[in-house]
Amino acid sequence: KQWYQRRVAITAGNEDEFEESFTPSASNGTLFVVDCSDDMIVKDETIAASQIALSMEAIKNTYCNKLIGGSSDYLGVVLCGCNASTDGYPGIQVLLPLEQPQKQDITVLEEFRESCKNREPKYGHGQVYKPHELLWTCSSLFTSNKKKLGHRQVLIFTNVPKPYGLDEEARKHAIKKSRDMSELGITIHMLNLNPLNGAQFDLKLFYQDLIPDQEVIRPATDLDTLSTRVHRRETKLRRMANLPFVVGDDFTIGVECYSLFGSVKIPSKSLNSVSNNVVTCRTTLVNPETRQVVLPHEQFRSVQFGTEKVVFTSLESEQMKLQTDKGIYLVGFQPSAKACKLHHVAGKALFVRPSENLYKGSNAFFMALLERCTARDVVALVHCVPRAGDVGYMGVLMPQNEVRDELNEQVKAAGFYLIRLPFVDDIRPLEYEATVEPSAAEIELGGKLVKKLKARYETSAIDNPDNQQFQKTLEALALEHDTIVATDDLTEPDTAQIDSRAGDVIEEFQKKVIGFDYAVPKEYRKPNYKEIMAKMQNVHLQGSVKKCTVADLRLFAKAARLKVPSTANKGQLVEAISAFFG
Repeated sequence: KQWYQRRVAITAGNEDEFEESFTPSASNGTLFVVDCSDDMIVKDETIAASQIALSMEAIKNTYCNKLIGGSSDYLGVVLCGCNASTDGYPGIQVLLPLEQPQKQDITVLEEFRESCKNREPKYGHGQVYKPHELLWTCSSLFTSNKKKLGHRQVLIFTNVPKPYGLDEEARKHAIKKSRDMSELGITIHMLNLNPLNGAQFDLKLFYQDLIPDQEVIRPATDLDTLSTRVHRRETKLRRMANLPFVVGDDFTIGVECYSLFGSVKIPSKSLNSVSNNVVTCRTTLVNPETRQVVLPHEQFRSVQFGTEKVVFTSLESEQMKLQTDKGIYLVGFQPSAKACKLHHVAGKALFVRPSENLYKGSNAFFMALLERCTARDVVALVHCVPRAGDVGYMGVLMPQNEVRDELNEQVKAAGFYLIRLPFVDDIRPLEYEATVEPSAAEIELGGKLVKKLKARYETSAIDNPDNQQFQKTLEALALEHDTIVATDDLTEPDTAQIDSRAGDVIEEFQKKVIGFDYAVPKEYRKPNYKEIMAKMQNVHLQGSVKKCTVADLRLFAKAARLKVPSTANKGQLVEAISAFFG
């Protein structure tokens, strides 16, 4: 899967309370440290590939995603345990400096990965190194970078729980250096890989003291698991809003709001048909009498009251909006079954976490509130004002406890879902057209059909085929590949599996309920592009393309994905189709 980083901010909007903003934020810096010890090179029967090859593949995927996604983050790769030295430190080699990803970096990573497959890495392996010297090298790369970085971290790939050997002094120096880096705002994470011959990775030997908050998780054994962990560590979540949560008159805590999902769209810009330059739109107010530009302080707004107009200046209009400060205001509590109903969800939900930056002690109160709401099975009714000057909306805070899987990986985080509730005027009965009541036999047959076709469905498992193909095209252009890898369209139904599971039931339902003489209305029919292509090819061979209607020509142009303007006339369409068939 391709991962995209987005920064989401609260902006003004007519209908959506929150709107995605792609304003550049502070760049993050990540250093990947790969252990080149003998255990990382050797491949045994318990794993499909050597651990160093898996590590380099995961790092290469991260570089590709950053490069193609246009990210401003900085990445670097450091090798330890190799037959090289950096700044007089033996066994340490900077493979890629801390820079924004470039095309040549992918080539360097691919060459090093191929050399690892033959158990002969480019810079050797099995060299003794000291962990504190490795941390010194990483810290120097961050400090020598002139770019101001927001989040700085080091990701260590290793399956050796005790890298210092018998040198206890090296262990003490490494722990002291890790604390110094923590004070500088540099975090360290260790991605433990599968040791040889099914051995256990014991964190107590070294890494539990080096990284006090290191999670105890099972070692990664495949590329998907490792890539997911790299993405979770490397991607820094960006909050949508930092709001005060007013619990009472004299008690307020700080919370952060995160978007649960967002739409990824193919970027598009309006281009000038002559110069091919990007077209930008600007609006300027002009006085029709004097032909002079109206400045902001000269603009007025009016409201009609009866036969009179009440005029307000721009400053007065803005001040009238500032009635309520932004924040989340607690109203009360209600049982979950009574307050949360599916048809009352009026928009996208947000995820709320505590923020110690606004008010100290927010974490303790937030987790206590979460625990009591879960224990009593209640939700909190709140009034949310996302920005100053907004009317806001009513919502509920639905609690969610932390959930971890069998690998001790976090599946669900602890926090509240902020679900927007509708206004009273939005809840109204719907009017349905009169239909024929089905019989009991037809209802039973329909239930049998639904049961046959029922399957587990996850939206995250189905990718948008257009976005995926666009991503592959960008990747081929950026890396100068000769061919573009085709993507599978997972939105197409698997007709073979449907027929094998419910073919007989579908036929019976068609016969008894729908009837074989039923014809689908034309407006609901999906055009068969293969038939359209074959039909137009026959028309072209007969030389009768000019006799086709404009609607048929446009339908074929859409099926063949011809680049014709929307205002093309019949002659232009005929010319484009004739050129398509040659």
